[in-house]
Amino acid sequence: MKTSQAIIIVLLTIAGLSWLSYTIVDQQEQIEQLEQQLQHEQMKYKIIINEPLVREAMEAGG
Repeated sequence: MKTSQAIIIVLLTIAGLSWLSYTIVDQQEQIEQLEQQLQHEQMKYKIIINEPLVREAMEAGG
């Protein structure tokens, strides 16, 4: 294998690994945003459930 081929392979490998790292970091950020949204929705649900009128309606089957 020539030196130029080896350099090209190394550069392509570095580019590929960099792209994968960027993708993983991006997905981790998306997961964190979704977790925050989920926590917010759970909090809203708990507030609604603790509302007396809502509780009565649920107990009445409506």
